[in-house]
Amino acid sequence: MTIRRIIYALTLVTAGFFYVLYPPWISWYLLVLVLLLVPFDLIISLPGMLTKTVLISAPPFLEKDANAVLTITTIHNKSFPVRCLKVRLKVTGDDFDAICNVICAAEADSRSEVAIDTSRTGLTVFDISRLSTVSLLGLFSAPVSIKKRITVLVLPPPVKPANTVALPRGLILKPKPGGGFSEEHDMRKYRQGDPVRSIHWKLSAKHDSLIIREPLVPPQHSRLVHISKWNTANERDMILGHLRWICDYLLKWDLSFYVKFGDEPAIAEVGHEADLIDFLCLVLDKASNKKIASDLMLTRFTWVYHVDTAAGLQGEA
Repeated sequence: MTIRRIIYALTLVTAGFFYVLYPPWISWYLLVLVLLLVPFDLIISLPGMLTKTVLISAPPFLEKDANAVLTITTIHNKSFPVRCLKVRLKVTGDDFDAICNVICAAEADSRSEVAIDTSRTGLTVFDISRLSTVSLLGLFSAPVSIKKRITVLVLPPPVKPANTVALPRGLILKPKPGGGFSEEHDMRKYRQGDPVRSIHWKLSAKHDSLIIREPLVPPQHSRLVHISKWNTANERDMILGHLRWICDYLLKWDLSFYVKFGDEPAIAEVGHEADLIDFLCLVLDKASNKKIASDLMLTRFTWVYHVDTAAGLQGEA
């Protein structure tokens, strides 16, 4: 836009000299025409400059060293002529901070791409720090009020921790308190105090003793994966690699679990890998206003796995 302003200024000076040196009417009309370009550019472009905006999108989760791009799409409700949109992106990570300037076409649904650096693991945050719409002739630019933010979590491949002896090898069920219906159950001998409605009469008659059909359920809040905070990039790769392996292992056995990061008070349940991605995006995004509400106490967990730089050692609480 600066170059176009310089060109316009030179054109205006040239038209002024032409008017001084050649008084005939054509030079006067030429000078007036050049002067009218300023209000013309402003009037014809102002509606578009105030109504155009952009939308940014990117995959929420990426593998390390994968090829991926962030897409900036131009959107507007009505078609008004403008030249282009200038977007300034602030890119923030655990150990870096950068500014990226992108020029987007003014047509609706036009897309511009920005390469995402996946050589670093952790959370990368993209914020639109400034958006300016340039007029049709490039003589004016107007800032558009917009706040767009998107996060991308880059994770290393799963790495098996050195010590996995205490990891559960299947779903552990416990008797359901108070009895009642359950899809899983166990047969055992009658004990004093068992409800009569739980007696399996046909099986009891066959064995000539009272047999109880005891409902079983998985224990509530039994598993917690605690993630230690990292200080270096190597520690980050190690911890996130161990975390992915533990997550894949537990979910393979259909074992949902809870996860906690460092000293953060939030504890979230993970039943799918997407739940873990969402949790990490929230706790690692320092500028996020979203909070994870949790009333769970650490003392309620019977099994805790610590993912740290040592080797992901586990223990029981």
